[in-house]
Amino acid sequence: MRKLIAIVASVLLLTGCTSSDVQKRLVVTAIGIGENSISFQAFSPENEIEVYTFECHNLREAAEDLSLRTGKEVFLGDTELIIFSGNENIEPYLVTLWHSPDIFMGTPVAFTEASPEEILKIPSEDITAILTVSGEEVGLIDLYNEIYSPEESAKLPLLSETGEISGEIVRVKLI
Repeated sequence: MRKLIAIVASVLLLTGCTSSDVQKRLVVTAIGIGENSISFQAFSPENEIEVYTFECHNLREAAEDLSLRTGKEVFLGDTELIIFSGNENIEPYLVTLWHSPDIFMGTPVAFTEASPEEILKIPSEDITAILTVSGEEVGLIDLYNEIYSPEESAKLPLLSETGEISGEIVRVKLI
């Protein structure tokens, strides 16, 4: 009987995540990087879009601020979309994203002249579907490879304020 109790106790202690572990995480589905600000799209427990924006120039700092604001561990492993905006130097962000073990290098990337915060009010899956169907999808690895090529520039699809592709391709480069 003692062996049985010990086995049952061991199994219960060795099980992976519990529901409380999941509730302690904030799953980010999109990141918007604009001039002087970084926005994150996540879903609330009620499955509604939440957009959090921070005035800063550093992705790690913004993620820490997000964790402090929500009281949850920020998880970037489900990021489906990265949006750049403005004339800001994107190299520091590319380096951070490249070295992040959670970010998938095939994550679609786009550019917008609108506020990333406004674009992120649209579900990231809707925008990525538009990019995929249009054939304009550019992955993070593609952006990285093109921007560090001899031309030092890359082509990104341009999103309108409604999340639609405007039909233009924007050339971004390192400053």
